[in-house]
Amino acid sequence: MASTPSREVPVKGYSVHLLFHALALICGAAVGIGGALWWSGGIPVAGWAAGAALLLGVAVLVLQWHQLTAGRSQPAPPPNRGGTRPEFAASTARGLPEVDPPTRRG
Repeated sequence: MASTPSREVPVKGYSVHLLFHALALICGAAVGIGGALWWSGGIPVAGWAAGAALLLGVAVLVLQWHQLTAGRSQPAPPPNRGGTRPEFAASTARGLPEVDPPTRRG
């Protein structure tokens, strides 16, 4: 199965990626348990704990998004021009003949 290169997670940051997934799962479980205790048991503290876990889970997902996009924001190095000046490279790219620059005769 082939994946798109823009969505790939670099191998060196994969452990951090898995850590964020584990934290998001733990926060989701805490929201579910706290919400169930508040809904069925009428325990107000469980409702507050579920709300706090939900906010923490959103913060974890925002941090994961930031970590993933920070790895892609590095600009690519400029292409190697091979030591040619831009005006000469442009003239040869258009198919114009190469002409020696005029010399001064003194």
